[in-house]
Amino acid sequence: MDQLSNAACQLTGESLEDVRRRLGRLDRFDQLVPSASREQALLEAALASALGNVAGQTRPFGVREAKPVEEGLVLRLERAADAQSLFKLLPSHAKKGPWRGVRGLTVEMDGARLRFGLRPWAFEASWRSPAPTVWATGPHGEDLSALLAAHTDQVTASGRIAQWDPLREERGPGRREPVERSLLRKIIVSCAMGSALLRRPRLWDSLTGYAGVRLSTDMAGHGLDWSIEREVVGGGFDEGRLIAVLEDSILGFGLRLLDHVCGPERCTVRMAPRSPVCRGVLTIRSSRVPASPAGSIPDPRPLTAIGDGLVVSRPRHREPGTELEDAKRSSVVQLVDAPSGGLGRDHLARVAERIAAAWAARGLAVGLLLVEESSMGLGGDRDRPEWVTAPMPKGISRWTRLRLAPPPGQLWSLKVPNTSDTISAALRHARGAFDRVFLIGAYDGWMQAMASPKWAADLRILVHHAQPFQRRIPFPGKITGEAMQATDGVPLTPAESAIQWRSENLGRSVCTHPLSGLLLLAGSEEAVDPDAFDLAVEEQLARHGTPVLGRFPDHNLIIRGLRHSVHPPTVLDPQAQPLDHEYMAAAADALHQRLWGSPPFTTVGRPAPQAPSEVPSLSS
Repeated sequence: MDQLSNAACQLTGESLEDVRRRLGRLDRFDQLVPSASREQALLEAALASALGNVAGQTRPFGVREAKPVEEGLVLRLERAADAQSLFKLLPSHAKKGPWRGVRGLTVEMDGARLRFGLRPWAFEASWRSPAPTVWATGPHGEDLSALLAAHTDQVTASGRIAQWDPLREERGPGRREPVERSLLRKIIVSCAMGSALLRRPRLWDSLTGYAGVRLSTDMAGHGLDWSIEREVVGGGFDEGRLIAVLEDSILGFGLRLLDHVCGPERCTVRMAPRSPVCRGVLTIRSSRVPASPAGSIPDPRPLTAIGDGLVVSRPRHREPGTELEDAKRSSVVQLVDAPSGGLGRDHLARVAERIAAAWAARGLAVGLLLVEESSMGLGGDRDRPEWVTAPMPKGISRWTRLRLAPPPGQLWSLKVPNTSDTISAALRHARGAFDRVFLIGAYDGWMQAMASPKWAADLRILVHHAQPFQRRIPFPGKITGEAMQATDGVPLTPAESAIQWRSENLGRSVCTHPLSGLLLLAGSEEAVDPDAFDLAVEEQLARHGTPVLGRFPDHNLIIRGLRHSVHPPTVLDPQAQPLDHEYMAAAADALHQRLWGSPPFTTVGRPAPQAPSEVPSLSS
């Protein structure tokens, strides 16, 4: 909890006490800074576009703290000028003439705080989500109600009518405004980007030489881009740490790198979201300035989210002579499905992630290399607005973290196209970066004609359901008739049952690469320990070269979607039913013991290797 709390508050500015209280209510730790709903993100993005254009701020976007709450977001602003910048978004109109501000935006006093919202007709309402809400508090002693009243008087004195009171009824516009004049219509296509920026304001002054940031938006053919002008005093641009946080999906933005160009005086990083729903590019332009207008430059803060220690040093350099040792202890395990197994790569990926999470909790650095299925590129973009004319740019495939693990454990994942060259390049990086590597979805060698000599796994494990081994061959009349009794049919010996199992599951094709053994998936309703007959069958299977390496709990599908984890539950999360976390951990430990002859905590106390930042010449 110390690690999780520190990692979250370093980006949001929350107090440790608030973060601990918020994280204590979670049952999954796959997203420590929660994402906003689409309506909530639209409101937050609109406010972020105004806060990012104010001059004279000593804190990024003028926000000291961005505190996610179940009902929305609470902002603690730095100055009264930052609160007044939000007033410029408030809608008003004259008796004759165009509207000004963001039509549909509302604000009212909620105690000593400003409460911003959107009218129901301004967004596509969903019964799953509450009304979007952002509370803003000013500096200590600042009377925000007086500031709002002064702004109201100013608008009234100019002959305009204020339309931001939520209690005042307002009909929506009779026809849609042009997208060039409607902030909400422009922002809706990439509102998740603006919301993510507003919810992590303290990222920027955690980097080297922070002197200020400015935020702006630009319409593009593929959507709405967000641009950050970042000023740096002295030192380097620290773009390595910045990219690491932006790519991180647990605490950061979950973006994908497009390109990165750095010179002595200016550095430009372009990143895009992984989800096709968000249509926009984040561009960070860092430039050197002679001095900071705010005075002293704070020292960079270590970021727990990317594994920084007390002394910031990224990337972590290896000591001479450790490359050979790392290469020897790194192993690639490929999980494959039998020709008639029916598991599929998604099922195998869930099993691999659970095992990898257990090993990461023990202190190992584990990587999951997921090979994408071939795609014909069919299917249109139904959610694309009519004014968006161009596709989103493609990014570089890079390793992304799946979970935060207790140090020195690590858990990373990478998706690559299903080509021999890309898989080979990714494996070369993974062998030098991780203790254990899982390979999922690649060609598994069942068809001799497609065997590739450019890459090979160290261990190939066949994953299969843990069904009871066959003990009798039923009589023909009993196959479709009544239920078979215990004495019906021809009894099988363990040796015959093993041959029958291999014939049914492995006899349809010829495997070009030898199997290291079997991993059986046991459902929660099945017995954990096999009986004497099953153990005898397993002994015979081992004689034929397919030993049973272990059993692992299988819980089938994982609930995904809104308000659910985007990753399967793992042993790094608290205990939850119907998952038996102790069983999962014990099964993963036993598998490691069987494969390598030692428990998976031999590297505790040693510095874990850094994950490779990218695989050259890969794009997706």
